[in-house]
Amino acid sequence: MSQSTNTLLIDNQNRLTTSMQNIIRGLRKLSNRLYPMSLSELFAQLDEATTPALLTRTVNSISDLLWKLPVKEQGMIRKNLVNTLSDHILLATDAALRLEAASWLRLLLQAGLVKQPEAVFVTLVTAAIQVPIEQSDEEALHEQKALLKSIFQCFWPFRFPYPAYSREVFPANQVFFPLAPLINHADYETQDMLMGIFAELPALDDAEILEYLLPIALQWSSHSDPERRRRIPNILARIHQAGTQDALQRLLTDTDPPVRESAKSAASYARSA
Repeated sequence: MSQSTNTLLIDNQNRLTTSMQNIIRGLRKLSNRLYPMSLSELFAQLDEATTPALLTRTVNSISDLLWKLPVKEQGMIRKNLVNTLSDHILLATDAALRLEAASWLRLLLQAGLVKQPEAVFVTLVTAAIQVPIEQSDEEALHEQKALLKSIFQCFWPFRFPYPAYSREVFPANQVFFPLAPLINHADYETQDMLMGIFAELPALDDAEILEYLLPIALQWSSHSDPERRRRIPNILARIHQAGTQDALQRLLTDTDPPVRESAKSAASYARSA
């Protein structure tokens, strides 16, 4: 009987605790609706965020307030938001938090809300090369690939037919110099991502890029895998050297139709550049 009574008391205490927690959560939600946080409070909360969920909730709250302000008052707030997210990307100790911040920074750029797009590329490139990669570290490899994917997606707002940014603010080639050495030690998936990033640049004649990119590009141009041959013409078209132009001409008569089509498109770009 005593054991049954004790069990009943414990069950009642657990139910009471759960009920109180639910009530407290409800009061917090009500308080947030009745007394929303100011922008300064939200930025302080964003600066101290330690989880992806809290970061996202805070950015959403800042965005809600941002859209209610006149356009001329939004500039400094956007700048502060970009700077705070950049700090998380570069300084946070939690990988999930870094990637969440990177995702938001990419979204702000894609929405055309960043005044200086090059700064976003600098942040993401810096983050990608400072990831401590080891052969068996799958989590670090995943983070680096996610950052490289974000870098590639940040080029979208510069594309026609509806670019959010003019070519005048397109990032300089120097921003991407630190990525080039990654090609030598990367797996195929990472190499492919890097190729996609460099193919977005208007020209690839910088020695800091060619030292690493050129050998791989020539290897891919004659690789037995047709997918690699299909992917490489856009790189070859941006390198103004006899060897790469010869490789591009060879791919125009490749046995694989998609490779020939890719080479044809790349050759057209080379002629118009």
